[in-house]
Amino acid sequence: MTDIKRFSPEVLTEKADYGIFEKLEGTWVNHNPDNNKTGWGLFTICMPSPGTNSETIPGIFHFLIQNYTEELTFTLVPGAVRNRGGANEQFCGAIKYNQSIQDLKGNSLHEENGMYLMLNDIYNHPADEKSIKTDIGFTQLEYGDGAVGPHYQPPYSISRSGTIPHGNTILLLGSEKKGKSCKPNFPSGIAAWDVNHLSISASMGLADTKKHGPIDLDEDAPEWVKDTSLPERDPNGNRTYTQRILADDLYPYSVRPDLRLRDAIQDQNITGYHLIEMTSGEQGGPEGGILNIPFLKRFTPTTEMNFKMWIETVLEDGVEFLQLQYEQIQFFEFHFGSDGGTTRWPHIQVNTLRKKKEEV
Repeated sequence: MTDIKRFSPEVLTEKADYGIFEKLEGTWVNHNPDNNKTGWGLFTICMPSPGTNSETIPGIFHFLIQNYTEELTFTLVPGAVRNRGGANEQFCGAIKYNQSIQDLKGNSLHEENGMYLMLNDIYNHPADEKSIKTDIGFTQLEYGDGAVGPHYQPPYSISRSGTIPHGNTILLLGSEKKGKSCKPNFPSGIAAWDVNHLSISASMGLADTKKHGPIDLDEDAPEWVKDTSLPERDPNGNRTYTQRILADDLYPYSVRPDLRLRDAIQDQNITGYHLIEMTSGEQGGPEGGILNIPFLKRFTPTTEMNFKMWIETVLEDGVEFLQLQYEQIQFFEFHFGSDGGTTRWPHIQVNTLRKKKEEV
């Protein structure tokens, strides 16, 4: 537990604490001079197929995967934002962000704006003679009340709130891990078959992996993936459900998108990184949350979001610069699984970004 600072009028003139985000101010874009496959952003998404519904025809889905380009702008909000809580006061460093994503033809795919907040500075503000008199607290409070006893300690140090024009509003909470002196660690081979990062819905089956074992995502896709007769022979089987995802031209990234992040940095000299991890938390829990407009709440509610952002220091030709990588996983719920339970469908975005050249 950190020591609580004592409030004083001088606190109001102190510079806001923006943390690592102070280094991110400006606009970030895809870095892809060689037009290679790891230099684009990538998203995967499952959506209910036309004509389907939970009541009579559940479980049929449309899979979409696309490369994309992106501009992500961070702007520091001047001054610390003050939250008053009586004996506890919080001062937030606010960072506005604006995200704009297009496909490779320039068509808009995603827009989002919001704020990150650094939630680190908590102060103790005891009663004083002026506050007691002004707020008519003299029958309950004495000078110095609130200066002793337990104080609130926030469980998270960073928040992200955002608005998405599909009709979602998000609140994520998390923290930063500092001081890494190596590359981010991404798995290889069979170890990459981790359902928490797959674009395949674990609640709809995983290509009979319990029977045949997990798929090595660093090898060619299994032979049955090329079997064009599979949909007719076994239209409702787990392999048929999974086949189109494994057969996509962007395999293995179609199955596990964050492997593109791994491959984008495999030849880079990364001397250290900061990792920010955030989540909306369990539905109805005390952490963050997601709100959906009535249409989405009825048919395809977004119920959870998990986010990781790596802020990497790259050494290239004797020059150090920052690079961003992120993985964002949202879960939709539509239809139900073969056991009648809730079906969760992943929507995953990943990208590698650098600052625009004119701002370096």
